[in-house]
Amino acid sequence: MEEKCENITDTKEKLLYFIENKGISKEEFCKKIGIDAANFRGKNKKSELSTDKIVKILRYYREISPDWLLLGEGNMLREGEVRSAEEERMELLQEVIETQRKTIELLEDRVAALEEELAQYTEEGGAAAG
Repeated sequence: MEEKCENITDTKEKLLYFIENKGISKEEFCKKIGIDAANFRGKNKKSELSTDKIVKILRYYREISPDWLLLGEGNMLREGEVRSAEEERMELLQEVIETQRKTIELLEDRVAALEEELAQYTEEGGAAAG
């Protein structure tokens, strides 16, 4: 894959090249960033994306080099390890799950201790009544 794509100058053309190489559909890409797929067809293909859409794209697809997308300089993909927003969300969700698992274990231990206390209290109460 030729990452620099020096012959592609339009931002939308670059994005189409990126999603093609990433193996995702235009519709999937547009859905994830919240724009209409019609932005990449016909006359709309020649219009520029707003700054907020470009920022959203760069936040969601962190592997895209901003220099390549905006300035046409360098490689399409950032160098080094860049995690996508999806990977970061997955990591955060895994941390939440682990924290919840630990909380559940602590609560189970506390319930067991309270049940033991209750059993002892019940035994003592029963013995005192008799």
